[in-house]
Formats: sequence, structure tokens, C-alpha cells
Amino acid sequence: NAEKSASKSVRRKKEKEAEAPEGRDEEEDVEEKVTSPSGSTKSKKSKSKFKAESIDEIMATSDEDMRKGDSRSLSTLGTADETLDEINNGSHTDTEDGDTIDEASSEEMETRTTRTSGRKGKNTIMNKDVIIHAPGGAENLVVRKMYYTPAPKEPEDVIIQVEASTVTVRDCLLCRGIGIDKARYPFTPGCEIVGTIADLGGKAKLEGWRIGDRVVAFDHTKGGGNAKSAKVHMGNISMISTTIDAASAACLVDVYMSAYKALRLGKKDGMPLTGRKILITDGFSPIGQAVVALAKLEGANIFVTASDSSEQEYMSSLGVKCFPLSPTKWLHKVAGKMDVVIDNTCIDSYESSWEAVSPEGVLVCTTGMTSTLNFRHDEFGEGCASGCADAFGLNIPKYRSKWAAMKAKYLMSNTQFLDLTECLTTDPKGYQQELKYLCFLVESGALVPKVAERIQIEEVADAHRYLETGKSNGTIVCVPNDNS
Repeated sequence: NAEKSASKSVRRKKEKEAEAPEGRDEEEDVEEKVTSPSGSTKSKKSKSKFKAESIDEIMATSDEDMRKGDSRSLSTLGTADETLDEINNGSHTDTEDGDTIDEASSEEMETRTTRTSGRKGKNTIMNKDVIIHAPGGAENLVVRKMYYTPAPKEPEDVIIQVEASTVTVRDCLLCRGIGIDKARYPFTPGCEIVGTIADLGGKAKLEGWRIGDRVVAFDHTKGGGNAKSAKVHMGNISMISTTIDAASAACLVDVYMSAYKALRLGKKDGMPLTGRKILITDGFSPIGQAVVALAKLEGANIFVTASDSSEQEYMSSLGVKCFPLSPTKWLHKVAGKMDVVIDNTCIDSYESSWEAVSPEGVLVCTTGMTSTLNFRHDEFGEGCASGCADAFGLNIPKYRSKWAAMKAKYLMSNTQFLDLTECLTTDPKGYQQELKYLCFLVESGALVPKVAERIQIEEVADAHRYLETGKSNGTIVCVPNDNS
């Protein structure tokens, strides 16, 4: 019986081997029947030696391997194998343009726009700015916090990690919708920016810009600087020294550059201003003080106008002679005697300043036009300009500014009109070279930009209120990443 049983067993085994398909991998998954102690039968599969890669193994793959294509793209992480905890712990990164990590360098991916999603308490604020949604005053400014940073949408876009930006009267005008320049809403103020390139579009790369370049940006209508990250056009940026203080550099971008160019336009024969008489309207304003500082370096005899006794006292301490702001109180004293007059108020459409210029002198009109906001000095009387605008649907300061600019450009003799935006657009290399010179003056200690105050993003609205009083002594600078 034992021999018969053994022969039957051998015969069955041979029959099974003959029925099995050829080429079967012995280590492939095999379903087995397992009988439990209770008598029930269950099926299970033996483990194969070929295992799917885990999330940790993929994340451990080097950037170099991914660039060579030796491992799968991280885009495969968005599968059912990825758990919510893994996503919240940062194993999942979304890019706005859909690029996978193996299609970009690791340096660029560090600065690419990221969105952090996850459970409460695990979100990180990536960006912060100040925004206004419709024309209005400081009470309409809102601080916005975001869980992402901007990314280039156009080939010419450049993303700047902001070190410093200005808060100026121009920002107040743009927010209120007053003046020649108009902003598109929603609008983030801050037209002069200093920072480092964090990301950029393809065309900007072709132009030679690189991530990590320290630059300044200047745009009088788009703003965007009162933030941690700002998006600007590559045509509006210039290289800046890596050692100069960010707040000082922010003052140079517009205020001191306008002052420097105004003095250059005033040099009719190109000679130094040593011993020449220069009159600066509203000398207490940021541009006025910048002109004073630069003119003193050339040994000029400087006269300024100021609105009240405290401003006149301060300006006198700088070694200049002061007049009241109203032209009726100083024009009869200086009519036809000034070699250079720099008007950045436009109180009476430059008429009084033009009359103060000598026959061989030069009048330089800037786009400051501070009187369009400070209605206390407006010829219509306090509050009348805004009242007329509300009553008739007209923006009187806007049309007055346009008329004054046209008259200065085309109708007035011995007159130069300075538009810094136009200078940057028509001669960007010249602007950059002059900016280098101003940086040199600052770093050598010959020039000290007047910074009124360094503020945080949350204080921008208060700074606007203060600027509208006309009492700011210097340029207010927003430093968003300073203890922010």
C-alpha cells in the first residue's frame, strides 16, 4: 500500500508540472491556500522581489539623478500612495506653471512659487503686502497675508525679494486717483524697490539677469514694492551695489536721482555750480533736501522756500537761505536773479519760478507737484479742488498738472522739464551709470540720504496719513523683512 501511494504522488506531481505554463518566474506572486486553526480557508500572495518605490526613496533621489532622467519625476508623487500627512509635511510641492522638478535646476526651484496646503497650524505665510481695491485714502489700505509668493507669468517678469521700498507722496496720489499718473486697482503702493532677484521669466534670463542679482526697480504707476515679494518688468530694473544699505539705496532710485538730473539740466554750459544762485521751491520736501545736499557738494549758493517756521528753521540749519512758500512773499526779492530754479511744487503752474530765472538762467520743472495733494496751498483754497472734482466729475489737479507740464515743455523759454520715467525708458544705461555714481557718493560718505523713518508693512497706512500732513522730514522707507 505504501508503494502504491508513493507512486500515485509522484505521478500527480509530474502531471502538474506538465500542465504549468513554460517560462513561469518562480519568484512571481503565487496564490496559496492557508487553513486557519478554525478550519476556514484563506488565500494570500507571497511577496515579490520587485517592490514599488516608496515616497521616501523618491525624495532621497539626488537632483543630479533627476536631471539625468535616472529616476521617476516627482510629479508621480500626486498618486494614491501619498498620504495627507506626507503632503502636510512638505513632501508635495505645486508650481503654478506645472513644471516638474526634474525640468528645472534646484536653485530655481528653491525660489519658485510654492503653495503650502495642510492642516491648521502647519501653514506658513510666504508673502505679505499692502493693497487698496478702489481709489481712496489711508483708511482703505489693507494688509494682506498670503501662503504663496508670486511667480513669473510673462517672459519679461522678474520676481524680487524686497529688502526696502519707499512710501511717498506719489503713493498717496496713486491710491487716491489724483494727478497725471494713474494706477490700476487693486493696487499695491511702493514705486521704488530694492531687493534680490528670486525668480524670473525666460526673456529676462536671455537678457542676462540671474537669480541672486541685487537690483533696484522703478515704476511710477504699477508700484508693488510695499510687500515681501514684488513682480516687476525687466525693463524697470537696474543693478545696484551689493554693499550699500537698502534703505539708502531706496532713496536714490527716484528722489536723489531726480535731484541729480535736475541739477545737470540746470548746468546750461555744463560747468560746475560753484558760486551760482539756486532756488528750490519746497526745499523741505524729499527732492528739495536731495537737491540741497548735492548742490552743496558743488559749492552753490542755495535758496529754498518752506511752508512754516519749523521747516524754515530746519532748512536754515543746513546752511541755506529760506523764504516762505507763497510766491507773493519772495518773488519780488529774487525776480530775474536766479541762475537755476528747480520747481517741484507747481503751485502756480511754474509762473513764479520762471519769473525768478535770470535771462541766462534755467528753470527745471520736476514731476513732484506736491501742491496737487496738499490743498492748503492750492490757489483755489483749502479743500476746494477736491470739492470741485466731486461736484462736476472733474479731476482738477490732474488737468492742472497736465497743462503745467505742456506749458513747461513747449511754451516757456529757458525751461527744462524732467520726467524720470522717460529718462529710464529712453536711456537705461545712462540711468544705471548715474545710479552707480550716487552709490559711490553714499558709500564714500560724501552723501547721506535723508531717511525719515523705517517702517513695517503694517505701518504703511499710518505713513500715508503722516505724508498727507506735509510734515515728513525725508523719505519714509518700508523694510518688510526687518523683524516682520
